[in-house]
Amino acid sequence: MIETWGFYFFGQPPTRGVELAPADYQRIFDQYVDLWVRCEGWGFDGVTWAEHHFNHGTLSPSPNLLVAAVGALTTKLRFTILGTVLPMNDARRYAEECAMLQYLTHGRFEPGIGPGAGAAEAIKAGMGWEEVRPRYYSGADLLGKAIASKRVTHQDEFYNLDNVPLEPPIHLGPGQSVWTTILSADSAAWAAERGFKICTAWHPVETAAAVASKYYETADAAGVRVDPSMLGLRRRVFVADTDAAAQQIWEESVDLVGAHAGEMFETQDPAIFKMFDMPDDFAIGSPETVAEKLISQCQAGGFGTLFAFTDFGGFTPEQLARSHELIGTKVAPLLRAAEVKGGKRESTVDLTELAAANEAHFKAVDAARK
Repeated sequence: MIETWGFYFFGQPPTRGVELAPADYQRIFDQYVDLWVRCEGWGFDGVTWAEHHFNHGTLSPSPNLLVAAVGALTTKLRFTILGTVLPMNDARRYAEECAMLQYLTHGRFEPGIGPGAGAAEAIKAGMGWEEVRPRYYSGADLLGKAIASKRVTHQDEFYNLDNVPLEPPIHLGPGQSVWTTILSADSAAWAAERGFKICTAWHPVETAAAVASKYYETADAAGVRVDPSMLGLRRRVFVADTDAAAQQIWEESVDLVGAHAGEMFETQDPAIFKMFDMPDDFAIGSPETVAEKLISQCQAGGFGTLFAFTDFGGFTPEQLARSHELIGTKVAPLLRAAEVKGGKRESTVDLTELAAANEAHFKAVDAARK
C-alpha cells in the first residue's frame, strides 16, 4: 500500500515589494488551518510541513506549532516535519519538543529532520556555512540517543550533556521513527544505518529509485529492518475533475517554487534550477491520471509513502480545496490499494556521478562566498 500525506511550503504568491498586512497573514493562517483539518475527513493519512526562514514564500519558521494547532483539532491525522532544520535548532530542546508533541497528539507525531535547503538560511541567522553539516549530524545523534533512553550523554563541540534526563521522554510507537529529507545516496545510506525513514524529492524517477535502492541495500547490510512505509517520495500534485481542467488551472497559476527559489534555495548551481522543471516531479490531472503516475513511480523505487506537495502553485483557495478533496477521496484509495515491494533494484544510474554533482554544488557555493 501507499500512504498519502500532504506536504506544504505554506506561503503566499510574490507580492512584488508590497508588504503584507496583519489581516493578510491572518487570512492565510485561517485558510490553511481549515484546509489541514478538512484533510482528515477527506482521507489523508497525514500532513507535514517544511521549516524555512526569512521568506514570505513559506510561513512556517516553527512548524512544530502547526503540529500542535492542527493536532488539537483532529483525532486521526498524523504529522511529521520535512524537515526541521536541525542545524538551526538546539537539538536537546528539539528532542523535548518532539516528546511534547507525541503526547499532545496522542502518538500521532514523528520527528522529522533535515540539514536545510542549502546554507543560505543558516548564514543569515549568523552561522558559518561550514557548521551546517557537522551540527546536523551531531543533532541527529543526540536525537537518536533521546529516543533510545530518557537520560542522554552527548558531548562534542556543540553540546555538553552528561547523563541528563529529558522530560518528557520521547516514546515512539510501533512503526515510528525519524523522517529525514535526503537527496543523495550517501544520505540515504546514513539514514538506513540508523533505522531512520527517508523522503526524497526533485529527482527523475530513475534516480529516486536508485537512491531508494541504496537505502534498502545499506539497511540489509547493517541488519536494520526496513520496509516501504519508511520510504517517502515527494511530488508536486494538483488534481481537478479532468486532465484538461487541471492542466489549464496550473498553466494559469503562478509557479511559487520558481518565484521564491532565489530566496529559498541555493542558486549558484544551475543544476538546482533544472530540478524545478523536471517532468517526473509533477503529477497534474484527473484523479485516475495522477494516481497512475504516482503508483508507477512509487513501485519503481519501493516507496510506500507519497508526500503530495500541493501548494506549489498560486491556486485559489477554492481550487486548492477541491484538489485536496479529490486527492483524499479519489487518489488516496487507489494508492492505498496498490502493492509496493521493497528491496534493492538493478539500476543504470551512476550514483557516484550524483555524489560528484552534489560535491561540485557545495564547492560552487563555497567559492561564491569567498
